[in-house]
Amino acid sequence: MALLSVLWACTRVPEASPDTVASEHEQVEVNPFPPRALPHDWHAFDTRFLHFVSIQVAPEHLDALEHDREQRVPCDISINGVLIHNAGIRQKGGWGSVSTLSGKPGWSLKFDEFVRGQRYRGLDRLLLNNALQDRSLLNEHLAYELYRQAGLAAPRTAHALVVLNGQVYGLYVVREAYDKQTLRGMFGNGSGNLYEGSCCVDFAAPLGSPALLDLKDEQEEGRTREDLEALAAVVEKAPDDALEQKLEALLDVDAYLTSYALEVALAHWDGYSLNLNNYYVYHRPRDGRFVFLPHGMDQLMDRPELDPFQVPRSRLAQRVREHPSLNARFLARLNTVVRAVWNDPAMRARADAVRAVIETAPRDNARVRQELEDFEALFPVQLEQFLGRRVFLEELLQSEP
Repeated sequence: MALLSVLWACTRVPEASPDTVASEHEQVEVNPFPPRALPHDWHAFDTRFLHFVSIQVAPEHLDALEHDREQRVPCDISINGVLIHNAGIRQKGGWGSVSTLSGKPGWSLKFDEFVRGQRYRGLDRLLLNNALQDRSLLNEHLAYELYRQAGLAAPRTAHALVVLNGQVYGLYVVREAYDKQTLRGMFGNGSGNLYEGSCCVDFAAPLGSPALLDLKDEQEEGRTREDLEALAAVVEKAPDDALEQKLEALLDVDAYLTSYALEVALAHWDGYSLNLNNYYVYHRPRDGRFVFLPHGMDQLMDRPELDPFQVPRSRLAQRVREHPSLNARFLARLNTVVRAVWNDPAMRARADAVRAVIETAPRDNARVRQELEDFEALFPVQLEQFLGRRVFLEELLQSEP
């Protein structure tokens, strides 16, 4: 029996029909087979193995799954042999990663969408990123680890092979979703306001407003935007001699400066500081201050010689660069990121672990074979881009007065 058929047998959802065709992807027969052995202590973002995900959506829900990017439809899911019945699924992804069912969509899974309290390995949500803009499958995985090494909160990632209605959709990045449970794990309390910024708006004038960000659970829980309005007012109006003190009261300035330094160090041109995109801000309950959370880091190193000192688009970053004390703190953080946090051997080891996992993917499907060819060609190039970026930055910083 081909290994890929074994995979689908290990992850099948018995009650769902395997005959539903969601796209023109190569169809794979699903046959009963015992599940594979996994480490006894495995978890949802385990990086020791390739995760196997099989999803079944009833025919009557396929049109909504194709066209409605807001509401989830019912589905049955098997992840590494764990069955979750009547979960919710919708497509996800911005302009650069959007797709259709006939292509390779990204997915947002919510296990308790229709069954209160339902979980997968303790999670109520999970993201499957299609990596259309990162066929090396490295960017998010390495970047978020660098955030953690710098002492900042960042989502966990792993890798998966995904099937929908018996159709092979290929290799995905498994990513932790920002929700109350994740925020509680990161900060000890997940009840604060969580805002998502979409392209390309700021929370502060002149290129934005707190009203333009998506406040999670705003209507359901009667949340207000007074907290972000207060921070925006400081960014917009505080005089230079009071800016640093006023920001410290509302924003974890050290954490923000570190995240700004990481964005420019990683050549994340499509983030908050440089492009007003791909960012979350969380109002941390324990001290009433905001923190920025990394997001959408799949286009790193597209511009390997990106100038870390270029004029930022975000008003907050602009004020930091214009303020002598804050700018000095930013430069110190950038130096720390490049010279102390960024560890080439550790980064290479983590990348090599990704390659070892991805290369376990079965090769008896045309889509998977093509993605593996792309991965094998792009993996060494992208890894060298990461390592070369650190060298470029170190040389640049040495020339700074």
